[in-house]
Parts: sequence; C-alpha cells; structure tokens
Amino acid sequence: MRGGEGVNYLESLAKLGVGGAHPGGLKLTKEIVAQQSIDHTTKLLDIGCGTGQTAAFIANQYACSVTAMDIHPIMVEKAKQRFLDGEVPISVVQGNIEQMCWSEQFDIVLSESVLAFTNISKSLTSIRNVLKCNGCFLAVEIMVDESVGESDKHAIASFYGFRHLLTETEWREKLSQSSFKQINIEQPSLNPLPITIDEAQDFHFSNSEIDEALDILHQHQALTKRYKEKLPYAVFRCTK
Repeated sequence: MRGGEGVNYLESLAKLGVGGAHPGGLKLTKEIVAQQSIDHTTKLLDIGCGTGQTAAFIANQYACSVTAMDIHPIMVEKAKQRFLDGEVPISVVQGNIEQMCWSEQFDIVLSESVLAFTNISKSLTSIRNVLKCNGCFLAVEIMVDESVGESDKHAIASFYGFRHLLTETEWREKLSQSSFKQINIEQPSLNPLPITIDEAQDFHFSNSEIDEALDILHQHQALTKRYKEKLPYAVFRCTK
C-alpha cells in the first residue's frame, strides 16, 4: 500500500491542513508540556510544526516565546494564517531541521512525529546544537516492535515516507550517540489513532486534490489499525 504518485501521506496532511496529526494528538501534547517548567522566560522551538496547532496552544497557555518551523510551504502558510487569525505572536520559519542555523538559543525543542521522516542522526545533532546548556528535547515518535519483519517495515515506511523505523533500543542508541543525557522513553496509554475522518477537529482545507488526500488518510487509518500493536508510539525526554 503506497501513498500514491500524486499525493503522499505528508502531502495529504498539508493539503487537508490537519492539526494534531501526531500520535496522541493535542491531548498528549498538553500532558507532555504540563510536566515541563515553562513560563514567560522560556524559549521554545516547535520543529515540524504543521499547521501550528501545538505552537499556538503553548504560546497562549504559557505566554512564552515560541518559534515554529516546518519544511513544507503549505504547512508554513497555514501556520502563519492560524497565528494571524488568533493574534498569536509566533515567529514562523520554513526550513530543514537537519540544517538549523541557531546556536544554543532554545530552552526546549519539541518534535511531534517528525524525526522518522528525516536523517535522524543529522536531525538530533542539529537539535542539540540549537538547545541551550541543559536544555530539554521533547519528542513524540513512532517505534517499531522488534517482531516486525522486513517486508512489513518496507510497506509501512513506503506508505508514510519514513526514512527510518527504529525500535526503542535503536532510538536510545541514536539519542545517546548524539550526546543527549537523562534519556527517558515512555509509552503513554492514550488512543494511538488520533486522526479519523469523522472525529478530526482541526482541518484547514486547501482546494486542490482533496479527494485523493482523503483517500490517503483512509489508507492511513487502515494501516495503523492493522499494525497498532506493532507500532507503539513513545514520548522522549532528554537533556543536552
């Protein structure tokens, strides 16, 4: 099962303007950030920000400095519009997280279902570089069970466009190799399938290729249900 030649999974999220597309959705995001010490002095970077749902929530809830970043131009435009409509003072940057230009500027870097689409080693090095000393990296990422065979891994990676599918052990190794400390990986008990056609509460449609994008999203639902026991997601917390 593939995402198709015209519109793939990430393109579908962009064209449908899906907010909270990561596992656990905004509910999980709220739980994650509530456990951090965030106030008006905090500088937070949301990488792979999508339509800006998470960034807007954090800026409104904690009145802190938030920078949002995404590589996809449609996502960047939708995030900008969200912040404009909500009068939220967030800086939006289009760029590649593997090549971020900041240096030790952020107290927290947040990544929600982003790293698997990138060169993970390069991304983690870049993330560590933009964090201040003792800064915190928070992530929500898919893991693959060690029992999953290569053919299933290929099918999953091909559909989503993942460059890597890692086990928990492999994630720990990657984080450690990138010199992160106090590495903690937890599997939350929230519903792992936040995106459904009927229940999604944050869609901002673009006009083109909607039918094809919706079809891809239906395929996503079928795939996640098929592999839900083999593709757990986890919350990563670690420090620089």
